[in-house]
Amino acid sequence: MSNKTLTVKHTADRFGQPLACLQDMPGEGAEFRAANLRRLARGLEMIADECDRGAGLVYPETITYELDQAANPFTTYRSEIRGGYSTAQRLAALVKHLYNGGAHPVRLDNLLSNADEYHARIALELIRWYADHRENCPEFMRLARELVERDHPTTDE
Repeated sequence: MSNKTLTVKHTADRFGQPLACLQDMPGEGAEFRAANLRRLARGLEMIADECDRGAGLVYPETITYELDQAANPFTTYRSEIRGGYSTAQRLAALVKHLYNGGAHPVRLDNLLSNADEYHARIALELIRWYADHRENCPEFMRLARELVERDHPTTDE
């Protein structure tokens, strides 16, 4: 691990479950400032998400993760947001609300109380990213427009 990358070998454990082998981690007594700990935690979240998606199950692979580059959740979780299940529909409603809150009200209590930990984290990442980037994020704008068109198609007659 350098200050900016974390190298991981994704493979499967003896039970066939995803396993991440972190390489070159700092040893006992390593010193971290708060910012470095947060960067490492974000990197570990990315690695956990890859494990959840089954990284390394088909064949072992080694990936170097950039710790300074925050992943855009509107790109990372696109399939979860566009999914057909109820929590995905609530995530889609959140995206549409961020795009145009007046036209697309959303109940955050309903979203967060019915979401598992994974989907609740997605919702919070979407909100955090939007707070930082607002309409200056082309991926957010594109996804929001797609969702509005999908759920409220316009008819040309």
